Amino acid sequence: LVKSNLLSFTDMRDAPEKFFLAHRLLATVGLGGFGVRFTVQFNLFAGSIVGLGGPEQVASLRDIQAAGQLGCFLLTEAQAGVLSGLIVETTCEWDAGTQEFVLHTPSDKAAKNWISQGYTAERGVVIADLVIGGESHGPHAFLLSMRDAEGQLLPGITVEDMGTKTVANDLDNARVWFDKVRLPKEAMLNKFADVREDAYVQTTDERMRIEVIGQRLLTGRLAIAEAALASCSVLHLRTEQYARGKVCNGLAGEVRLSEMPQLKAVFRESEAALDEMAAFTAGVEQRLNSCLRAGTIPDADLVDAIAVAKIRCIDVALERAHALRKEVGSYALMHATGFELVDMLLCCKFAEGDSRILQQKLTRDRLKALQKGGAAAALSGLLGEHRAEVFAAANLARKLQPAGRDVAKLAAAMDEHWREIYDLAEMIAERHIRTGPRAAFVEGPSVERLTPAATGFDADWKGKLGAPVA
Repeated sequence: LVKSNLLSFTDMRDAPEKFFLAHRLLATVGLGGFGVRFTVQFNLFAGSIVGLGGPEQVASLRDIQAAGQLGCFLLTEAQAGVLSGLIVETTCEWDAGTQEFVLHTPSDKAAKNWISQGYTAERGVVIADLVIGGESHGPHAFLLSMRDAEGQLLPGITVEDMGTKTVANDLDNARVWFDKVRLPKEAMLNKFADVREDAYVQTTDERMRIEVIGQRLLTGRLAIAEAALASCSVLHLRTEQYARGKVCNGLAGEVRLSEMPQLKAVFRESEAALDEMAAFTAGVEQRLNSCLRAGTIPDADLVDAIAVAKIRCIDVALERAHALRKEVGSYALMHATGFELVDMLLCCKFAEGDSRILQQKLTRDRLKALQKGGAAAALSGLLGEHRAEVFAAANLARKLQPAGRDVAKLAAAMDEHWREIYDLAEMIAERHIRTGPRAAFVEGPSVERLTPAATGFDADWKGKLGAPVA
């Protein structure tokens, strides 16, 4: 698929609508492990090079795509998973003597964890703390080769399979360690920063920071949100087709399952919920596409809207799939119905930023805005359209304020008021959905193309890596 160039690695920049459309179309075939591979390859791996690389590094994508090389994105660490936020302990230290970087995993807790396509990848973009002359410059991205031409791991790289999963065993997930792996100077993706004459240099007016690295997480969140909606729509289409042909005995004689009032209600309610989220998410995509084409960083409001799309699309998909499952009897237990893939919606929930982490971020940023605006802005807000949200934010801020800058006290206060933190996030989400611009996806209504998921997998796949293709 990579070599076919049906979707170019640079389409995220040049034709972002095509990039998002590809994810939605793939989800109509089935939201499985291959879909994760797809977004890792085109968004996290290649997209990071497009977004963070200099001109020569972006140009190198042509050769990577022509060769069909598989890539991965190494960010998450063993003790900094989806519920921990973005913490990076892997280091990449500049060696002035050899003019190289030294990539290193300082402890097992810093091992890169749950790296999708990480076991089979030939290339990788790794996020590590850049250290120059003993000074940390924070997380930066580096492009590296993980395997040689024969498919063998390069020296200093250790990869371990995460094991058999409940779903998506057509996808490899890996834990990865680096033992003082030497990288050339050109490995650092240098659109925003570089090392020159052994010193850290900012190369653009845009300062390298976590929001810059996180651009691929933003595109990934939206792609996942859209894929979840498409997958849930297909599940309903396939189930409705079955229900129209299923004859049941009713009080007044034979009746189609699709005419049962409880199932009709599920279909009606699901259609309304999915359509609402599709319209909102398509509007968010239009705004993000403008940023992708221009190469600009999304503003805070758009970042929040993307988080809301990710949280709510997956919540709606999970809720509507479960409501449907409860009303169609044994059909929901059968293979090749789409129900066998429903667990992938849970994967969507914590991929590219767990929903809880995103909710915490929404609340944190709302409290910061309240503090920055001061009493006058708060009073004005209490008299405005979103007064309930403003009141909830002010009330939560009052309860957290005694903790001050004492981290232990703040953690205790947040634990005590955790429901209010998430309730405020829900209010913020409701505001975005209520007031955000609406749009429609270019392909129109979903089309059911579901391909049954495999019921097994080759347990000896790791032993066959690098073997000639028959």
